[in-house]
Amino acid sequence: MSEEDEKKSKPIEEEAEQSPSEGNEDVVVVSDEQEDKEPAEDKEPVEDKEPPKPAPKKPEPKKSEKNNKGKEYLPDFPYDFKTVLSVLLAVCAIVFIWCIIFHPAMRIESIEVNGNYEFTDEEIMDALGVHVGDHILTPTLMQCMSLERSTPYIDDVSVHISFPSSLVINVTERHKLAYIKVPDGYAVIDDEGVILEFCTFDADDVHPVLCGLDLDGVVIGQRTDITDSLKFQKMILVLGAVLDADRGSIRNDGYHFYDSVREVRIVSSGLIFLTVELPDGTVLQVKLAGVENIDENMQWLLYAIRADAFEGLPAGSLDMTEDEKIYRAYSTYY
Repeated sequence: MSEEDEKKSKPIEEEAEQSPSEGNEDVVVVSDEQEDKEPAEDKEPVEDKEPPKPAPKKPEPKKSEKNNKGKEYLPDFPYDFKTVLSVLLAVCAIVFIWCIIFHPAMRIESIEVNGNYEFTDEEIMDALGVHVGDHILTPTLMQCMSLERSTPYIDDVSVHISFPSSLVINVTERHKLAYIKVPDGYAVIDDEGVILEFCTFDADDVHPVLCGLDLDGVVIGQRTDITDSLKFQKMILVLGAVLDADRGSIRNDGYHFYDSVREVRIVSSGLIFLTVELPDGTVLQVKLAGVENIDENMQWLLYAIRADAFEGLPAGSLDMTEDEKIYRAYSTYY
């Protein structure tokens, strides 16, 4: 290096050494080594903290080893399982329907009809449209309802299948109990007061007749309002006792007590008059006080009639209002 160069460099170094103190009194120059050795006084001490415990990990669901596309039961089969199942179900349904329609066991071989008195078995079967040899499912609910509506004498009809090839028809009938006088003739009623039919027979052919009931308008198949009256209820009890006495009798001589009753009448005083035709054709008028002992009285009366207790007596009446029965001829009746 030349002397001129050295002279030039010295003033520069002297300026560099003097510049920090002269120009900026507040600036302190710290070397890198001093910075590393000086402790960090301004830094706050760090507290020793326990490291946070890691949260328990949820078990990962096991990956299904099955194929999402479904099992392959027959790997080489050209159709999947759902298609095969659908075909099998369709074939089973076709076979089942064929068995129901065409199998010989589904044809009726015998028909049993129960509960019918007014109608014969053939009339019930014709009304339902069912006969031996027909399909066992021929009678339907609509046919049963149609039969019930066709006549008021039928209260209910039910059909039961007795496999393999039998049919049971249960019929609940309404039974004719008595007649009631109406303006145009007579109305036939049952024990529930349902009008079964109208008739215009002569008075000799119509019995028993319930007399003294106010019946203005009636409709076939409908219940009348007279069933709520006390008179009607007492008359039904009297006829019921007559029927019970007739059925309970062990003697079969051709005389029917119920068929021999001509009239049942209740007067305003509460007395009941029963008109009965005797086996010899004469007419007996029976007076009753009420219906308290009606069953015993009707059994006694039937026993007396069958024992010919009134045979040869003049026409008259039997007073059964007291414990002692008194017969009075019409010529001496007062």
